[in-house]
Amino acid sequence: MRDEQNVEVRFSRPIPGVSAAWVKKIILGTLAFEKNKNRRVGAYLTDDAKIHQINKRYLKHDTATDVIAFWFEGTLLTEKERNFLGDIVASVETAKRVAKEMKITFKEELARYLVHGTLHLLGYDDKKPKNKKVMRCRQERIVKRLCTAAER
Repeated sequence: MRDEQNVEVRFSRPIPGVSAAWVKKIILGTLAFEKNKNRRVGAYLTDDAKIHQINKRYLKHDTATDVIAFWFEGTLLTEKERNFLGDIVASVETAKRVAKEMKITFKEELARYLVHGTLHLLGYDDKKPKNKKVMRCRQERIVKRLCTAAER
């Protein structure tokens, strides 16, 4: 199976300058960095309204957010399911807004959300300050590496 087939990407609407291939490159790059190459991930890029709806329905948080990771866990797994980590939902609107505030590119911020979500699927936790620091450091190393490589 080719690596690109390990990531399924869906968009709520087209995003100028962002292709499914680019999203796959970020997620696969994160998996490779974490030595988890043969894992499968779903990614859904949407807007603030939809991520708010998802956040409220599934996590009981009545607010929009930047990224949500839904870790897949099951007891009776088929061969195909064993390699499935879960789904990432990212808000394109939030990425655009934050990128503008931080004076960075939209794609860098969106990459940050995809990396962050993938790290959550791999078991990283950011609830405790110590864990948050570890996860943030790892995330930024990966974002820097992937975004620098994408510029070449």
